[in-house]
Amino acid sequence: MMQKGELIYRGLTEKRTKKFVVPRIQWKTAVNNVLMLLFCFLMGRAVILSEIAPFGVALFANVLQRKRNWGLYLLAAGLGFLSSGFNNFAFKYILAMGAVLLYGRILAPERRIRGDFHTALGVLLSFVLVNLLYVYLYGFLVYDMIVAALESIIGFLMVYVFSPVMDLFINSGKRRILSSQETISICIFFSLLITGFWNADLFGLSLKNIVSIAFVLLFSYVGGVGMGAAIGSVTGLILSLSGEPDPVFIGHFAVCGLMAGTFRGLGRLGTGCAFLLSNALMVFYINRSTDVLLSFREIAVSVIILMLIPLNMIEWLKQLFDSSQAIISKQKGYVNMDRLKELTINRLEDFSQVFHKLAQVFSKVSQYNVIKGKDGINKLLDLVASQVCSNCGLYKACWQRNFYSTYNNMFELISIVESAGTIKREHVPDEISKNCFQLDTVLDVLNETYEIYRTNCKWQQKIDECRSLVARQLEGISTVITRLAHELDIDIRFNKDLEDTILVELDKKGIHIKDVTVIEKPNGKIEVNIIKKSCGRRRECVRIIEKALSNIIKKPMSCNSKGCYASGEKECKLQFGESQRYKIVTGISRKTKQYADTCGDNYSSIPIEDGKHMLALSDGMGSGSRADAESSIVVSLLENFLEAGFDLDMTVHTINSVLVLRSREEMFATADLCVVDLVTASTDIVKIGAVSTFIKRKDHVDIIKAPALPMGILEEIQVETINVVLEDGDMIIMVTDGITDSIDSELDQDKWLADTISKCDTRNPQELADFIMEEALKQTNGIANDDMTVMVSRVWKPGI
Repeated sequence: MMQKGELIYRGLTEKRTKKFVVPRIQWKTAVNNVLMLLFCFLMGRAVILSEIAPFGVALFANVLQRKRNWGLYLLAAGLGFLSSGFNNFAFKYILAMGAVLLYGRILAPERRIRGDFHTALGVLLSFVLVNLLYVYLYGFLVYDMIVAALESIIGFLMVYVFSPVMDLFINSGKRRILSSQETISICIFFSLLITGFWNADLFGLSLKNIVSIAFVLLFSYVGGVGMGAAIGSVTGLILSLSGEPDPVFIGHFAVCGLMAGTFRGLGRLGTGCAFLLSNALMVFYINRSTDVLLSFREIAVSVIILMLIPLNMIEWLKQLFDSSQAIISKQKGYVNMDRLKELTINRLEDFSQVFHKLAQVFSKVSQYNVIKGKDGINKLLDLVASQVCSNCGLYKACWQRNFYSTYNNMFELISIVESAGTIKREHVPDEISKNCFQLDTVLDVLNETYEIYRTNCKWQQKIDECRSLVARQLEGISTVITRLAHELDIDIRFNKDLEDTILVELDKKGIHIKDVTVIEKPNGKIEVNIIKKSCGRRRECVRIIEKALSNIIKKPMSCNSKGCYASGEKECKLQFGESQRYKIVTGISRKTKQYADTCGDNYSSIPIEDGKHMLALSDGMGSGSRADAESSIVVSLLENFLEAGFDLDMTVHTINSVLVLRSREEMFATADLCVVDLVTASTDIVKIGAVSTFIKRKDHVDIIKAPALPMGILEEIQVETINVVLEDGDMIIMVTDGITDSIDSELDQDKWLADTISKCDTRNPQELADFIMEEALKQTNGIANDDMTVMVSRVWKPGI
């Protein structure tokens, strides 16, 4: 393209001004077009196996798909075919280009923008038709048909090989990363270009060999060992096919490219010397003579050409290939991440076992103290006997001759003390009173000693309770850690191929990404995390990246990140997930119990990860501030766990463990939980001690119930997850028992509430919540006998 500038000219009288439009040449575009013409010409000359040359036609088909001034490129490719001579060989390919032009511009003009397949199909059909025409004109030979079929297939494949090269050539200034396909395509493309050079000699040097060696040297220096070996192999293969097939020639180029890439750290001159020495080594190994495959003078000229290439061009190429190597390094890092995850899980399980063993230790200590408490009675008996009976004159008569009778009598006294709290003479049986002459002293010592014993037992019991509580808490911590370890051990896969595709496709659009991670979650959803330089509030994340990701992943994607940096120096950390097909809105109606200071019900309606939305309703035991504290804890923990990505089962079990261990006093709370997937409208419902949930459909109301005890009563609870699929316009109605208990107990409360919901014809969830509350209060003459809460959520598709 040309930019137009204005040149003002004033006549001699300076009364009239004339404007001349002078075109300004865009040199970059001009050079690009000249190089493209040269490529078409050389590709027209490229021939393999002495009679197959579909490369010029395939390149012209790619140019026709992307360029407007196709006539010049048609002429350049045609001249390339004719340069080999005015014969049927050249005219056949010129005719094939005409067929491609006819297909692309006349027969299917709208298909040419749809992708490479239609372009490749046009090339395939063109070769089939032209070869059929030649068979009709010159006769049928099986060999010719085999060659024609091979030629048509190669032409079809070359469209896919040349397409990324053309895209890269047109947008070369914007690109920062090369994909593996693009790298291979470049190797094949330039190797075929080299075959288009004449077998001309300049001062006894082969022009084709010089260009080939320079090409291998350049990419060995830029890409390193792997690139050098690959370029050498492809170049040797193409050159071998274009002349006399020689497998030794392929291996020779591959080894020289490998060694040149190995020593690229020595600079361009060191790379050239490594290629030269490798050539000498291969000559000595293969021929055992001085008959060289590649002339040392040709290598020297190629090294000089490498030295003359501008440094900025080499740096640009290095950046392209270094970015590609960074992708490979990142893929290797995933192996280390998996190993690190495994080690983390093992450490967490070790910690869990430590707390489990500690819990067992404290439990055994408590059991030992129970056994020890039984021995205290015997010590109490011995203490009384030693303080009173040992100084009595009848000690031998009582404790030696009548030991069992005396022992039973003392135990009977202790039993009286335990039941009455203290013992007096009138409580003592007559048989014992007659036989004991120091009864008053025995009773005084027994009362005093038992009071001390009972006080010690009371404190010992408190200590045992504390130890038991600590054992339960340690066991609870062990269980929580085990569940955390299992949560880490979920099957999350990193899609490396998709990451590479996203990097390259966004790079083609001029968006240069620092890092991208694609996570495939167990539920089949895909999450894409991207780190890129800030665009300065130009909203590239929405305008470009969202559309590109949707096309690549074949699913509608949207950006979940909030905020945008205005400064270009900061980085944006973007997270993309599958677009939500549904929206949700919630209405709440609450009524505090009469004379209560605050409502004991709490609720939550928040978005969580993976495009889901959480609806939670909890009713604390009783009413007032204590019930509010209990239900608030449940709702808060539900929010924290589900926002962090924990699954429903683990969330409910962990919260139940926390409530059980939090206090020795009774602390109960119900949990009514709905998790709505706004991508698929699939809804998981969990009810722990909660009343029924209602779903208002278009023509009926569904009742969902699941009997279970509230949270905080049992250490282990059974969690039943009920899955339902919602439709556009459905409403979820969740209530506390204050609503259902207001209904006459003789009626079917669930059916009454379902009928009430059906009566209200509204699409506004707030109106429905207020209507249910009003109807419930009518049943109790407007008096709230318990905390009452109604939460209604409507799910709908935008635009419907």
